[in-house]
Amino acid sequence: MIKESKFYRVLRYVFLTAACIFVVVPIFPLIFMAFKTGAEYSSTSVLVPPQNWLNFYNFRYAIRVGNLGKALFNTAIILLFSLTIQLLFTTMVSYVLHRFEFNGKKIITTLFTLTMFIPVVTTQTVVFQIIYRMGLVNKMPSVILLYSGVNIVGVYIMFNQLNSIPKELDESALIDGASYYRIFRSIILPLMKPACVTLLIINGIGYYNDFYIPNLYLRKNVQTFTVALHKFFGNTATPFEIVAAAILLGIAPIMVVFLFLQRYIFYGLAGAIKS
Repeated sequence: MIKESKFYRVLRYVFLTAACIFVVVPIFPLIFMAFKTGAEYSSTSVLVPPQNWLNFYNFRYAIRVGNLGKALFNTAIILLFSLTIQLLFTTMVSYVLHRFEFNGKKIITTLFTLTMFIPVVTTQTVVFQIIYRMGLVNKMPSVILLYSGVNIVGVYIMFNQLNSIPKELDESALIDGASYYRIFRSIILPLMKPACVTLLIINGIGYYNDFYIPNLYLRKNVQTFTVALHKFFGNTATPFEIVAAAILLGIAPIMVVFLFLQRYIFYGLAGAIKS
């Protein structure tokens, strides 16, 4: 084991501290602004804390005018269905490609990999025509369908997790009379829990922040949070303290989920690196 010198240890902590400051510090002015009145925001610096931390007017206004409550509900429904379907397909595809040998396996794996290099925007003309002919434009199932496909990065994350699961477990279960479905459901899936949570968080955050797809396929009554938030930056000027409150409302759910599930994320990514 190589012993780390004191200089590099200090340098590492200095760098990490600077990185944390760079990421965290901009959030504090946002929090301060969200609790300020319009007059207070205009007369004080963004680095000055608000006089009244119980001023929730900006949040109430943002929810009422921006219809953010409905938008958050729509986003939650889309994430619930799309991530559940995607996780189911991704784990099954990963299990089959990792554990079984069959004709065309390398071709299928190569085609999966090649799709990573195709920009999503270049396919949207054709995809929109398909969704339109299916009658799903301006309906939640359109976005759910587009989000529910097998995630290629997720397949490789699952591969790395499957590498740590001995094939002897499968063989022992087969000898005991278990079907492949029973093996997958009762043995493989529980052991892939860290990778599943990692995939859910990574894709969940990506879909939660996505603006392009929901804006293209959904209209006002079923819009997601990012589309609703974008309307605060339209032709009508919105006071920035209102915008700050709306942004905080969008950050809060992701932060809560991350804090509860972070240990699974780190474990899943660590397993991917070691493999």
